[in-house]
Amino acid sequence: MQAIKSISPNPPDLGAPALDGTERGQGSARAARHQVGLRASAKPIAAFFLKAALWYALLLFPWLGGARVYATAFRTAGNVLFRVFGSSGRVYFNPLPPGKERDTEIVLENIKTRGARGTMDANSRRMGFMATAFLSALVLATPIPRPRRLVALVWGLVLISVFVAFKMYLQLVNAFSDDNVLAIYTFGAFTKTVVVALIKVFSMSPVTAYIAPVVIWVLVAFRRGDLAGLAVFRRTSGEATSSKAAARS
Repeated sequence: MQAIKSISPNPPDLGAPALDGTERGQGSARAARHQVGLRASAKPIAAFFLKAALWYALLLFPWLGGARVYATAFRTAGNVLFRVFGSSGRVYFNPLPPGKERDTEIVLENIKTRGARGTMDANSRRMGFMATAFLSALVLATPIPRPRRLVALVWGLVLISVFVAFKMYLQLVNAFSDDNVLAIYTFGAFTKTVVVALIKVFSMSPVTAYIAPVVIWVLVAFRRGDLAGLAVFRRTSGEATSSKAAARS
């Protein structure tokens, strides 16, 4: 095998190929259409977020009394769903005096231990009202036909209520499995750890209160064809806007 005699230095810089006026004009037009399309597609997104923020602020407005109505519904649903809990547990949801951070007193009773009772307080606003209001704002701001929006709102309220009931169920299971006279469940260390971990994830994390409404909103408000329709809308709106800009120029 012959040795390499010499190595050429780096080839001279040939530079970028020159573009004639037509090619430069076409490139500029494509870039302009792309920027115009992005601006056009961003407008409905910005409008949606603005509407959602306005709806959310309106639903949380104290003078409208939404939180008070929700607190009453929260206690009523709790008494219906959890009055009889397990084999011997009894649960009572009672209102607390106004002006306190927590608005609901939850009384726990084990009828097998001579009516042993315990209490814990709950804040229905944090437990479910804020998540319910956030979901409602997302649905009401979604640009879909009104009948679909109404159906989505109904189903969304049902699903978010199931989510809140699940969080309350975890809290009650944890309370009735502590090592005291109220205990109606006897869990091992692993099961108790799992219950506490689920409570921390679903009940104590403020992020979860906003993730769950977003997931439910996507499930109830959108169909398979909506994403394809959104892509077509973005493409056609961008092309139409760029055509107008080209016509003006």
